[in-house]
Amino acid sequence: MPAVASFASTKGGVGKTSLVMALATDLRRRGHSVLLLDCDPNRHLAEWVRRRADTGITALDEITEANVRQTVQAHAGGYDYTLIDLAGFGNLTMLYAFSVSDVVLIPTQQSYMDVKETVRTFKVVTDSVGVLRHTPACGTVIVRTQAAIQSRVDRHARDLLSEHGVPVFRTELIERSLLKEMSYTGHGPGEVDAGSNADRNVQALAEEFVAFLADAPANPLVR
Repeated sequence: MPAVASFASTKGGVGKTSLVMALATDLRRRGHSVLLLDCDPNRHLAEWVRRRADTGITALDEITEANVRQTVQAHAGGYDYTLIDLAGFGNLTMLYAFSVSDVVLIPTQQSYMDVKETVRTFKVVTDSVGVLRHTPACGTVIVRTQAAIQSRVDRHARDLLSEHGVPVFRTELIERSLLKEMSYTGHGPGEVDAGSNADRNVQALAEEFVAFLADAPANPLVR
């Protein structure tokens, strides 16, 4: 069955697009087809897909509040996974995307300001139960962390998210050169250097993502 995930934050520059790219490349390595919806006016994700030139990953841009639900309902059934990269601000597109998503992932960096915006976004998702026929499962992924033992700032971030009842993935997306290179080449760490630390990190995150989707209640609006 098709699975739909939105990637959201009320703050720009938190790493949504990089997270979507990393997961998409690993899902492709697993043999899955992936549809990406680029809701950002800058269209970086759609440009990245064109550079990648992979028939197994399709990107649609010019996605707005006027067409996001219809686009998902019309196209998601033809792919194993649909990933919606939302713009870095709150708007109606975000709410409409939630209505056709099985899950919402909120990427966050570790600063206090980023974590507070993550809590704000989480509340937007949970409050949507009042206006949507389906409320997606919601989780947070900490991104752009350092490859080291857990730091005090990491503990501060996780404690603050826990205090507000925000579920957090165990796996963090670690900042590595292969992830930065991915934005230029279109290829993920596992496609460039299989078995590398970056590859293992993305694989672990993708496994947790797939399990999170499997545990979420299916959205009847896209079935």
